[in-house]
Amino acid sequence: MVTSNCIQDVSFPDCESSHVGKLCLQLNCKSDCIHVLRSVVAVMTARAGMAELQSNRVAIAVDELFANIAAHAYNGKPGRVEFETCIDGNVEGCQELIFDFRDYAAVRWTGNLEEATTHAPSDESLCPGGLGLRLICSVADRCEHEVCTDGNRWRLIFNINDGAS
Repeated sequence: MVTSNCIQDVSFPDCESSHVGKLCLQLNCKSDCIHVLRSVVAVMTARAGMAELQSNRVAIAVDELFANIAAHAYNGKPGRVEFETCIDGNVEGCQELIFDFRDYAAVRWTGNLEEATTHAPSDESLCPGGLGLRLICSVADRCEHEVCTDGNRWRLIFNINDGAS
């Protein structure tokens, strides 16, 4: 039996149907756990009926956010991330695919999402890094951040539109 040191815990609350409900994971924040998140994204976007292009966009945003948490919140050191995803109907009758990330890092991001996503870097200041939030927010329909007393909470929301890109 192969054991993974990526997943700390898994639960499937409210999953009376194989197609609705939510999936909750506790992950160790390290780069080799990204394959677990990619598998979850593939399952949830398929359940949501998203086209391959839209599914790939979701995967990019989820990958980038997890990488940001690992690199910036935990500074590359081990740490716990609670990850939850669900398909949810909102008030207007539309469905959304939601991904919540909760870290318990001492580093809490206190920036401004709107400023981070609208600031265009100049050709002179362009370098690797620094564009992750801009990428995440350009791909997700909504990105939310909350500073907690003991970490950060991030939410990515993707509108489900019958598989159209």
